[in-house]
Amino acid sequence: MIRWIFTGTADKRDLLLYICKVMASSGRRVLLVDATEAGKYRYCIGGITESLDITEFNGFDVARAGAPALVDADENYDFCLYDVNLVANTNEWIWNCAERIVWVSSYDRYEIVHSFDFFSKLFTTWPHLQRMQVLPVFTRTMDSYVTEPYVMSFMEPLPIDWMITDIRIPWDENNAVVQVENDHAQTLRMHRITRTYKRAITQLISQLAGWEFKTVRKAFRIAERRRA
Repeated sequence: MIRWIFTGTADKRDLLLYICKVMASSGRRVLLVDATEAGKYRYCIGGITESLDITEFNGFDVARAGAPALVDADENYDFCLYDVNLVANTNEWIWNCAERIVWVSSYDRYEIVHSFDFFSKLFTTWPHLQRMQVLPVFTRTMDSYVTEPYVMSFMEPLPIDWMITDIRIPWDENNAVVQVENDHAQTLRMHRITRTYKRAITQLISQLAGWEFKTVRKAFRIAERRRA
């Protein structure tokens, strides 16, 4: 199993769900683990209960962190994606074995400062994680004097080896509408999200998994046509 961590205060549910659906459409067995403090995913996909069962959703599986069925799940999946936004003794092992770590943030000052505090607590709790490589991905970007270099200047004091990226998801009302409608319908339709968002997802999967861009794009077209 290959494990990726996605962290940061920004709401990244739609991003991770889209990534999982595309990867599942390529024939991979994919598991998304909700390791958020509030258990956010149960509100948009249904099926995740306090018993922490694994739930099938749009061709991939979703579970809350700590689900008993996750203990021996390694043999059942090719990729496991974790949405992590808290430091807990129960999730240290995730950080120790993750092949990729992605920080998702907007230009929102709260999200940036909260992320700084999160990483500071992470390194204080587990100092051996210092100098880990992290890929920054910017979401809900907009034309503003607040730019990526400006945002990254806030994060410079952290003992992190930041990877170079040009992956950004501009703010677009249409993407927000699609997410809200998907949440309430508890489904995952992708054909109406913007081309810029689709390209960002394709670039991110290609960079993380090492797949050719055309391979991801083919899987994306399948995911767009596939219904829950």
